[in-house]
Amino acid sequence: MPATVILGFEEMIVRCVNDDAKVHIREAVRCYEAGAYRAAIVSAHVAVCFDLIAKLRGLASGGDQDAVTLVAKLDTLQEQQRNGNSQAIKGLLEIERNLLEDFRDKFDFFGHQEFEELSRLRADRNRCAHPTFSHDALPYAPAAELARLHIRSALSYVLSQQARQGKAALASLRAVIISPYFPTVLNDAVARLRGTEIGNARDPLVRAFVDDLAFGWPEATHPYHANDTVLLAIEAAVELHRPIAVPRLVTAIEKLAKSGVTDAVRFASAAALRVREAGEQVDDATQVVLRTWLQQETSGYKGQAVKAALRMGWWRASALQALATLTADQLAGVTAPPPEMITRAAQVYATAANWDQANALAASVANPLADRFSPEDIALVLNASHNGADLRGSHGFREFINLLYDKNPISNVDLEALMDENHLEAYKRAAQVAED
Repeated sequence: MPATVILGFEEMIVRCVNDDAKVHIREAVRCYEAGAYRAAIVSAHVAVCFDLIAKLRGLASGGDQDAVTLVAKLDTLQEQQRNGNSQAIKGLLEIERNLLEDFRDKFDFFGHQEFEELSRLRADRNRCAHPTFSHDALPYAPAAELARLHIRSALSYVLSQQARQGKAALASLRAVIISPYFPTVLNDAVARLRGTEIGNARDPLVRAFVDDLAFGWPEATHPYHANDTVLLAIEAAVELHRPIAVPRLVTAIEKLAKSGVTDAVRFASAAALRVREAGEQVDDATQVVLRTWLQQETSGYKGQAVKAALRMGWWRASALQALATLTADQLAGVTAPPPEMITRAAQVYATAANWDQANALAASVANPLADRFSPEDIALVLNASHNGADLRGSHGFREFINLLYDKNPISNVDLEALMDENHLEAYKRAAQVAED
């Protein structure tokens, strides 16, 4: 037998989490090496059963009620067997037969493919261990490849996996997400979650995690309710398990949006904007809801929402309409605004009705963006300074002009030409120097 195959088994055995299961899976490997393939399959199945029972007890000790019930039943039957009650054997065999189904249905431990592979192991174990299962005169003779496959399935899908899956894993992940020490940067959040149950999780747990995050945020009694880290956690889950997480998030966004519940629609919109890949895949009915939400939104978050929506094909037209309604406060909260939003900032600055307002708008939306104003934006503001906006004389306006000189890419010649057109000769740098 090639050494690389045996080395692969040994590497996987090291990752086993239960020592008793290691004993049985090593026995399976030794049988495989010796060409005793029936014995190898039987030992692999025994290792799976030992390991699942150990995991069951671990889940019960962690408070999982389904596990507590099953362990209590198992302990009772084992006690009855020790006391000579032959009827207990039937109950014990029933528990063993149903271990795979229980871990799939009650603990979300197996995905569809994993369950199918382990079901084949169980079926082949029965064929190997029970002559009555064979319809031929000759004993069942499994191939070496089949025995090797079953050993690998046992190692990969059960023995090397932690017990905390399903409900217990979700509870553990909640504690991580709501902790004050959960990161605030995506790369760090990915690294943090990679070290939890979700890091190498099976598909069912990934889907359950995305659902728990998405449907938990709008629910008033849920630990995730209105928690700012939930969206970051969803982004991190997508980075870790994109093929599973994105389609699940699309489904969640659609359900939340169509529910009509205010907080649910708000979170659906935020998730669609935050994970663009998911937002671009939502159905037409959801798009209608999200476009309407953007038009009606009045919170400080609206600026960031408009910025994100401008990048999405089906949302852009509605985002441009919403852009025209953004206030100074909503614009001030936007990081790295696109050109359309800078033009809106110029428009808002050009509405100043008095010096106090002019100074406030200069500080919030004009001066921080002066280095990015286009010639058209500059012309709009300068024209407004003598056509309705009370900008002249305000300290903020003088600072705005100086920032255009120092940081804006427009040349001083072109800037002063615009100033001449709008009767702002007194604000030219030379005139300011002379005044000082």
